[in-house]
Amino acid sequence: MKKTCAFATVILLFLLAFVVSPVHAQEPQPGNTISGDQVIIGNNFTLEKNETLEGSLLIIGGTASTAADSKINGDLVLIGGTLTIDGAVEGDIVSIGGVVNLQDSAMVNGSLTMVGATLSRSPTAQISGSFSEETPRFLNFDFLRDNGLKPPLHLKTNPLNRILTATFQALVMAILAVLVGLLLPRNLKNTAIALVREPVVTGGVGLLAMVVAPIILILLSITIILIPVTLLAAIAFALAVVFGNIVIGYEIGNRLSAVFKDTWHPSIAAGIGTLLLSLVTGFAGVIPCVGWVLGFLASIIGLGAVVISRFGSTKYATKVISAVIQPAEEDLPTEPPVAPEE
Repeated sequence: MKKTCAFATVILLFLLAFVVSPVHAQEPQPGNTISGDQVIIGNNFTLEKNETLEGSLLIIGGTASTAADSKINGDLVLIGGTLTIDGAVEGDIVSIGGVVNLQDSAMVNGSLTMVGATLSRSPTAQISGSFSEETPRFLNFDFLRDNGLKPPLHLKTNPLNRILTATFQALVMAILAVLVGLLLPRNLKNTAIALVREPVVTGGVGLLAMVVAPIILILLSITIILIPVTLLAAIAFALAVVFGNIVIGYEIGNRLSAVFKDTWHPSIAAGIGTLLLSLVTGFAGVIPCVGWVLGFLASIIGLGAVVISRFGSTKYATKVISAVIQPAEEDLPTEPPVAPEE
């Protein structure tokens, strides 16, 4: 039950990033009180001595620290960042894929949950509640010893394991998006332009590619000679789907940077946006029957943008979109010539 409540806190605080106005770390004076929940994305937050945060704190890919004699009257969630605590935390702490440092004066009056995270704890640091470490099932190889070589697909998964798996997949996608933003910023931008200009067209092309590609792969695999070609085509198709999701994440990151009235490097925008997109689609996937729809829609729209822009390497997307949404001049009906009046 405590684990479920902890992860409910993660989701609720994650939603605060969109419900409340995201803010950067404030610069309070000693003895001040910061009111309201704080959302720190790719930034730093510091709580100085004798300062109090009246609310919860969510850090995504950032760094947060609290000094001795400081206090957080709320929950604290860390996703892929670094957290250093030397004061008091009245609520729970949940760290997903991050690093938590509990200093000498740290006092956690709630529970501490580590999900694939690293903990450095001073011998004098106090944790009043429970302490637990969780590992996603796909990273836990005990099933190889328990069940021989039985594939993990045969394992019965519960919602908690699925949430953990989705979270780590989101972190992996975010890291991959950062690398793409560093290596292929121009291709990322060109593909995003095609996506934003005509999302309906890109969605239609993506849906067509999603239906046709498996058929082509099956036909290619019929003969032994074309099996290597099939493998290469399957890899290219998978890369296109992944790149398409990163493109959507990049566009989300750009919109988010506009909220902050800042301009982020393509790697930062792609990483943060892809992390948020992957978390939302991953958590939605836990919902039975209809949870896959959101991720599928994102995949086909991103895939369509990749296809019509040729991975953003050319301006072919402009020609395709123009051909679809604008009829050619020769196809337009022409009026018969009018004889000049005498």
